[in-house]
Amino acid sequence: MSSAPSTIRVAIIGGGLAGAALLRGLLRYPHIAVDMYESRPAFREEGPGLAFTTSTQAFLAAIDPELELCLDRAGAVLTSFEVRTASGPHTGRKIEVNGLGGAGSKKIVGRQAFLTEMLNGVPPRMMHPGTRISSVTDLSPGQGLLLTFADGLQKKYDVVVGADGTHGFTRQLVLGADESLVQPRSTGFWSLPIKVPMRRAQQAMGTRYLDPSNPRQIGWVGDGTGMIHNLLDNGNEVEIVVYGNIDSPIEEDEAPGASWAKLFTPDEFQEMFASNRLPVCQGMVDLIQSLYTVQVAAICQLEHTPAPTYVTGNICLIGDSAHSMLPFQGASVSIAIEEALILSSLLGRLPSKAAIPAALQAYDQVCRPRADLAAKSSAKTGFLVTGRGPGVGLDADLLQHQLRHKWDFLLEIDIDARRAAANVIMDQLLGAEAWV
Repeated sequence: MSSAPSTIRVAIIGGGLAGAALLRGLLRYPHIAVDMYESRPAFREEGPGLAFTTSTQAFLAAIDPELELCLDRAGAVLTSFEVRTASGPHTGRKIEVNGLGGAGSKKIVGRQAFLTEMLNGVPPRMMHPGTRISSVTDLSPGQGLLLTFADGLQKKYDVVVGADGTHGFTRQLVLGADESLVQPRSTGFWSLPIKVPMRRAQQAMGTRYLDPSNPRQIGWVGDGTGMIHNLLDNGNEVEIVVYGNIDSPIEEDEAPGASWAKLFTPDEFQEMFASNRLPVCQGMVDLIQSLYTVQVAAICQLEHTPAPTYVTGNICLIGDSAHSMLPFQGASVSIAIEEALILSSLLGRLPSKAAIPAALQAYDQVCRPRADLAAKSSAKTGFLVTGRGPGVGLDADLLQHQLRHKWDFLLEIDIDARRAAANVIMDQLLGAEAWV
């Protein structure tokens, strides 16, 4: 570029993982002034632990090399991954998964611990927890966007990034009021995560699959259910997540909160996992029931209809605001980190405010098709790992055939090629030669 660009003001709405990763990526560019807003009193990331493959770790390092150290400071556990059958004719058999079976193929970390470390190095003036935004107004062409806060204050920005998750309001800013696009729908799947101290988990589950000297994340395929366990907090905690599928679909006219949770009596919960007779699996059931003695409350898994775009004008979506997806491949975190890198790189090379729409359109064209692929793959994987794959069921040989290469698209990714493709599209949209 012949001269330094003018300051680009970016507002990130939502203080979870995707927003924090984008914020860290934008810090390296002196011409970008960024603020991150969170309506809750503190920045929080809730849910099961995050699994970072070697590919996702490379994307983290490309955003900011310090983020790899954040993983370690947050107690990430270097682990391998395997899948086994928990029920059926091949109970206990290991299912080989390409690229994830070797030692150290993943780092698994607690969500909140990692988010806290990510934000520790961010200047406090950029972070605004407990701040509610009541509206985002598109000003006249070239004048940016006006954020109006719940207390009546206002502030102008050049770019607004929606990172407020599945239930946030920013998706409506891009996609309008069409509820079929804006409101998440039930997938029929539910999940329930718990964390227990290592010693307690070993007492209930045994030590064969819980060896701190050989950390493994193991998924167990059951008859209509799935179970997974791994280590967190430098091996001091064991995380257990169980999954299932709701037999009867939720009716549209049920109460608004009906699709958020699925409740089971202890007997109902026990019966669902009765065919998983391996001691390690029964131990997980016992641990969950020791915490839920009256009712077992599982979380219904929701997803959005795929968005036709992530962008309108100078507003865009990232992470779960753009694409909620089922958790069965850990794809959500991988895709969000990829998007944070691509978007921060494109915004970092802006020559002027007039080029913002081209940067955002390039981001959309590169990132949205990949997220759509990940969402479809995750849904199919969900049926496979709960023993409900059509024509597959609990047959270990057929599961092997279906799952062996299921993660390839997440692992075999070229960072430089992805960024180069986005840059080319941006330059084509601007009708200009690439700049250095």
